Amino acid sequence: MNATARIHLFGHPSKTAHLQLAVYPGWARIGRTLGFFFGWIASTALTLIFTLDPFVASLPFIVGAWLVYRSWRGRYRVHEFRGACPRCDQQLAVPPGSKIDLPCSLVCYGCHFEPELIV
Repeated sequence: MNATARIHLFGHPSKTAHLQLAVYPGWARIGRTLGFFFGWIASTALTLIFTLDPFVASLPFIVGAWLVYRSWRGRYRVHEFRGACPRCDQQLAVPPGSKIDLPCSLVCYGCHFEPELIV
């Protein structure tokens, strides 16, 4: 899906951006998230069984919870993105293959503000 998106930063005029993305089907998102979920539970359980230390087992628990959350939130896969920061005109980067949800916060490394990508 080709889309003309807007990059919005409060207090500055919005800029247009070129965004090419694909929608993940529902079954693919569920399958991907279930894979992360079972990996999350298994890694936490195995770490707890082998180390008998709840502090050490908290690391795979926290990382796994973050991966499951990110996997579920990624509704779109980015194929191409071109856009500039509304404040400083520096090119913003969204790597191809990234899983995003819209609206998406972007980071500008030129002015250190966080504009929002809106379709």
